[in-house]
Amino acid sequence: MEEQVDKRIRWLKLLCMKTGPNSLLFEHPRMSHRRRSTFPAVQVVLAVAATIGLPAVVFAQTLPVQLPGAASGPSVAGVPSITGVPSIAVTSPGYPYGVAAIELPMQTPILGNGLPPLEVVENERVRFVISENLQQRVGRRPSEQPLPPVGRGRLLGRVGNLIREISGANDETETYARRVMFLFEGEAPLEIQLTDRGIDRGTYSLTPLRVPDLHGQWLDRWWAEFTKQSKRQIESTDTPPWIQTYLVAMLSSRLSLPLPDWYGQGDKGPEEDPLLMTLQWIGGAAKVSNAVFAAAAIGSDPDLSVAEAAANVTAMPVPAAIDWHMNPQSGLPEDAPEPAVEPLAHCVPPECFYIRYGNFENYLWFQDLTDEYGGDVSRMITLSGLSNDGAARLQRQLGIQMTAMGRVLGPTIIVDQALIGRDLFLQDGAAMGVVFESNNAFLLRTSLNNDRQTLASSSDAITLKTVDLEHGQASLLRSTDNAVRSFLVEHDGFLCVTNSRFIADRFLEVGQTGESLAKTDAFRSARHWMPLERNDTIFAYFSPGMLQGLLSPHYLIELRRRMQSEADIALVHLARLAAASMASSDQPALEEIQDLVNAGFLPVNFGRRADGSGVVTVGDRVLDTRRGARGTFLPIPDSQIDSVTVSESRWYDEIAAAYQQQFRSFDPIFVGVQREAVESFERPDGTMERRERLAIHAEIAPWQPENYGSWAEQLGPPTRVAMQFSPDDIVAVQAHVASDQLGPPTHLFAAIKDSTPPRPESFDGILNGYRALKTLPGYLGAYPQPGVLDRLPLGLGRGQPVGPGMSRLIGGVYRFTGGGFSVLSFQHDLLAATLPVLAATEVDDSVQVRAHVGNLDGSQLEGYVNELLYERAAKASAAGAEFLQLLNSQLGVKADTVSPETARILGGSMQCPLGGQYELSARNQWFSTAWGAASQEPTPLSPPGYQAPILQWFRGLDATLTQYPNRLIADIDVEVARHD
Repeated sequence: MEEQVDKRIRWLKLLCMKTGPNSLLFEHPRMSHRRRSTFPAVQVVLAVAATIGLPAVVFAQTLPVQLPGAASGPSVAGVPSITGVPSIAVTSPGYPYGVAAIELPMQTPILGNGLPPLEVVENERVRFVISENLQQRVGRRPSEQPLPPVGRGRLLGRVGNLIREISGANDETETYARRVMFLFEGEAPLEIQLTDRGIDRGTYSLTPLRVPDLHGQWLDRWWAEFTKQSKRQIESTDTPPWIQTYLVAMLSSRLSLPLPDWYGQGDKGPEEDPLLMTLQWIGGAAKVSNAVFAAAAIGSDPDLSVAEAAANVTAMPVPAAIDWHMNPQSGLPEDAPEPAVEPLAHCVPPECFYIRYGNFENYLWFQDLTDEYGGDVSRMITLSGLSNDGAARLQRQLGIQMTAMGRVLGPTIIVDQALIGRDLFLQDGAAMGVVFESNNAFLLRTSLNNDRQTLASSSDAITLKTVDLEHGQASLLRSTDNAVRSFLVEHDGFLCVTNSRFIADRFLEVGQTGESLAKTDAFRSARHWMPLERNDTIFAYFSPGMLQGLLSPHYLIELRRRMQSEADIALVHLARLAAASMASSDQPALEEIQDLVNAGFLPVNFGRRADGSGVVTVGDRVLDTRRGARGTFLPIPDSQIDSVTVSESRWYDEIAAAYQQQFRSFDPIFVGVQREAVESFERPDGTMERRERLAIHAEIAPWQPENYGSWAEQLGPPTRVAMQFSPDDIVAVQAHVASDQLGPPTHLFAAIKDSTPPRPESFDGILNGYRALKTLPGYLGAYPQPGVLDRLPLGLGRGQPVGPGMSRLIGGVYRFTGGGFSVLSFQHDLLAATLPVLAATEVDDSVQVRAHVGNLDGSQLEGYVNELLYERAAKASAAGAEFLQLLNSQLGVKADTVSPETARILGGSMQCPLGGQYELSARNQWFSTAWGAASQEPTPLSPPGYQAPILQWFRGLDATLTQYPNRLIADIDVEVARHD
């Protein structure tokens, strides 16, 4: 034994003798040689030292080795080890930051990646910590193993293993070490304390070494890990990934590091459909806003070449608008009498949308419904991770607030009222207004003016004055940032309060010319099909002029510039935070935009826009010089566009060409909502539940099927035939279809029982989908029998008889044929129990599609749906906490300022989609109270008492769809539980 030890000592000394003047000092008392280190340059030395129990100081020189998972390249120097832990800290003269890494080997590897990341306790010299679990594959893959001997199914087993390897089924890994990497300032020794969910994992002393070559190698390695982690966070988050995007862009510029290939690409495909892209811009899709932000963070569009970017500031004429054609079917049907039209519609410009409440009581009903869900009707469906409060902000901007006195006096003064506007961009700043018809215009005008004078007197920043418009005068209540912007105009006893100068002037012009929405052929046609006698609680009409206006060059180009402005505003706030977090205690905080640009926290050509606008700082606020404050931007119709850039012109021309080819005109859309109280329902706990039935009738008329492609050609003619489903079918749907494959028009139908269906991921892949379908308690059928299965070769569609009219097909599917029906199900008993009830009946209405969803309250399906919605909300909740954690850890934002800083960056406040509150734990981790007191992440399953927002009120639905040659109609009856 002594002889073997002597040999190892001699070998170790021989290795150490190769050290040169650039050797690095490290100490390693003991370390198990069974664990692989990610610093292979010292692995051999450590293994021998551990074997002989060497507690001495060892020297190691640069060795030609490659780190696991790293690309081949220059050799990596030996790495100091502190208290048995491999570590490194290196600097380079003239470079602002050093790079350090600490690795904690696992005594016993742990399967998977379940360990939480290590954290560095707050240290004013440490920046941008990257924590990762180092993993290796468990065992050898089947493809790396020798071929087995022939016989006994070994080869087939090998093939099966290979298939599982390709699919990733056998790709198990184990965590063998944990590592943190970070940047640091200065060259003095560092004391680094590591924690794991608040549990101390030791304090490590690092003495930085000045080795430029080694510093460059480790900086590249840190950058690779930092950008990889940023990409992973961007792909997994449900909140805008602007912190990660900004940090990558800013550090790339400040540290002269290359942008990663994925930067600014998002989920962009090889070719984007211009039609879909336009809808994403109009709808404010996250994909679009994130791409705009990424471009602004580096000061240019990453898709433009240097020459194109330089030429992009050239002023070009505004592109020509799309050449829309008049729909030849517009107007009333032949010989139809002139429909009655409400007086209010005669005041509305034809290019506006029109949402009429009919009377003040209907408005109060809708207001109370939204108040039940925090003032945002979308919260009835799901809770977003970001609360924008656009509707409430619009009310404040218009200076119209509902008071208790208003609720009492409103019905006695207001005869009719409607919401009008050019767009619904509530998140950024919509062009909208309210039109009133009053039986006492003097009282209503006096009430509105008193409220406006009170608001003007409450702040020196708000002014109230009379302004001249082209077609008359208006009272303007306004603040400099547009947070308050309210025009009050009146004509012939009708009053309009709007935030848009354009709409106010058009209201006056329509009153003088009479060329109103009510006079258009499309609106008269809408009132023919949906007459006033319906007495709708809400009537919404979206005119062709309004829809076409959204696609005008003025609207789309200004919408694009708005997104650029939002990105610039967010970037200034992020740059201020980054500068403050990276400044020393004796340095003043950088606040002004030019100072942030000079220091590298904003790109060099930040905020350069072709229209001459930009952003300015006013204290803590950042405003657009032309558009005002974010959330109350200048309405698009009021924003003038005189010229465009090359990229803007090319972008719009592409959109215009696509619409010119497919949509020559837009069809008007109108919707009517009626409400009806239904009998209260006694719940299992004995409480009474008040319910309402909402009848929603929507039409597109005149309807041009050729605009909508092949999907508009799939339905057969309307029919009065309706399937009679089994009473225990909780979801059922039928469609009258016409297809070359199915032959003559056929009724297809499907239903599932109240049950817990397979999870959506169970249907991934052919085999998994087959297994999932076998467990799904439902059936699929056709009437009259189309005969497609019977036409399959070799009698595959007939199967083996197992009873009267019943056969078993290949794959275990049961088929019943009889009475004109062909019905399929994987479950024989279910099918047998359904057949006595199933029938084709004749009903009063003629439609093509019918759907029914039963009351989910208390059903098995409720738990299934609730669990799926919980998982989605839990993911979004965790993403929200991660966003707050990034603010805290990467930008140094304190807990008491996180909320206002989030609002400044994102334009809204964070809200937990699970309904909890975000708080900072004693372990300095952000969490939601909805997770439970001791949880650092959402529970895998929904906790007791959790109920998704939609399940709190949904009590059943019946719907139909009817397509005529010139009309498309949808009717939905939904039962709603009201919460007083």
